Order: sequence, then structure tokens, then C-alpha cells
Amino acid sequence: MKNYFRLFGLIGIGIFIYLMSTINLNLLLDSFKSMNYTYLLISLLLIIPVVFVKVIKWLLLIDKKDKISLSEGVFAWVAGFGIGMLTPGKVGDFTKVKFLKSKPGKSFLTILVDRLNDIFVLFILGIFSVFILFSNKTHLANLSYLFLLFFVFFIIGILILRNEKLIKKIGMPFYKVLVPKKFKGIAGENINIFYENFNKLNKNKIIINFLLSVLAWFGCFIQFWFLSLAFGLNLSYISICLIMPVLILVQLIPISISGIGTREAAAVLLLSTFGISPELAIAFSLGIMVEDYILGGIGLLCWLKVK
Repeated sequence: MKNYFRLFGLIGIGIFIYLMSTINLNLLLDSFKSMNYTYLLISLLLIIPVVFVKVIKWLLLIDKKDKISLSEGVFAWVAGFGIGMLTPGKVGDFTKVKFLKSKPGKSFLTILVDRLNDIFVLFILGIFSVFILFSNKTHLANLSYLFLLFFVFFIIGILILRNEKLIKKIGMPFYKVLVPKKFKGIAGENINIFYENFNKLNKNKIIINFLLSVLAWFGCFIQFWFLSLAFGLNLSYISICLIMPVLILVQLIPISISGIGTREAAAVLLLSTFGISPELAIAFSLGIMVEDYILGGIGLLCWLKVK
């Protein structure tokens, strides 16, 4: 697993190095030197309400008997975010399981449903975005259909996940090879717990979680709108709402750590449709990374405190 992280992390770094070799580094540095720090501060402060909404929507999915307090939820969410920053696809986010009172299989389910709703919202917004941004760009039009294809795969994946028998049939070879013998019993038990609770999911809670996901993402877009203003991009909030869903989804592609490389490549492509230079696009992307690392750093401190 460690070799996997290193290998795929190198792909993202390779993309990043290539991009940096194609731009004017002096212009990139000038973008940071000329930042508006008032807008930057506002952007950083907006992280707080966004995190609270994300924590509340996750806690909503947890059964009353397994509930943790809001402060404990914030602690767990931020810690999971910190670990997620260090892993491809932010899979480390699932370490929030450690902070819940229920069995791992049941806890994992709440995190998975919460995350699937987040990704589903981004895909819906992203599909809308790419067809608007690339509709008049003949050389980019095919990317819209490729994005739509990924969404179809995402939906198929969810449908397969709902089928317990099929998942166990597909996963059995991996279970036999990858799960150590001493953990097989615990792993099997938690898989059963996962599906037992999967069938008991409260649909109303899932719908509310979905609506709160929409609210959280639009709040997040406000945060990044102020960040764009800090770099002098002069984009409207609507423009940021078109750019960010795709940019965030690209960060989740498990070929880099913290989205390094993939995020910058997507930023250059997306912002080019607004006439933004590659240097300014990469500066904005790096600004996103810095804000993520500030929150992630706090999360790692929370994790180390518990560990």
C-alpha cells in the first residue's frame, strides 16, 4: 500500500514539475507578492462555517445511540481531513471511523454515504459546468462527454455497492489475499454489519445530508471566490461555481497526493476559458492547496493528540 501511495504520488508530482517548466516563474511569484491579504483573510475565515456545515451533515447520519457531540465531530472531521490530505483520493478521510462509538462497519457506512453525497453534488454541478465552459471550444468538447462518462461509472459503482452478494463475490479474491488471517474474522463481521445497516439507512436523513452537501459546497465556493479575488482574478461568483466542482473532483483522482499536479493542470485548463494566464491559474491552485494544508495541518495535530 505504501508503494502504491509513492508511485501514484509521483505521477502528480511529475505533472506539477512539467507545468512549472512551461510557465514564467517570476510571474507566478509576482502573483503571490501582489495578493490582497484582506480577501485572503476572509477566505481563510470562511473555512470555519463550511467545516461546521460539513460536520453537522455527517453527524446527521449517525444513530442517536452512537452520537458524538458537535465539538467531538469537528475534532474527528478535521483529523480525518488531515490524514486525507496525505493519501491519494483522500481515502485517509475514512480514519474518522476511529472517533465513533459504533462498530467500524457501521461507522464506515456513515462516512461513505456522506462522501458519496458530496461527490454526487459535485458531479451534477460539474456536468452542468463542463458543457457550459467547453460548449464553444471545439477542441475541448469531447472532455464534456468524458466527464459525463465518469459520472455514469460513478452511478454504476453505487448500484454495484448496493448489491451485497455481488460485492462479496467480486471482493472475495481480494479478501483472501489482502486481509491478514488474524483480521479475517473482524473484517468479515464488519462487512456484514455494513450491509445490515446499509439496508436500514434513513432516506430522509440521506436527503437532508444531500441538501446540506449542496449548501456546504456553495459555501466552499464563496471561500474560493474570495481567494480568487485575493489573486486578482476578477471572476464572478458564478464563474467560480462553474470552475470549482470540476477542480475539486480532479483533486480526488488517486494519482497524486493532495491533488498536486492534477489540480494545477485542471486549473490551467478551466481558467483558460476565462482568459486567465497559466501563471495566475497555477497561483490560484496553489492558494487552494495552502488553505487545505492549513486545515490539514490542524487536523494532523488533532490526530496525533488522539493517537
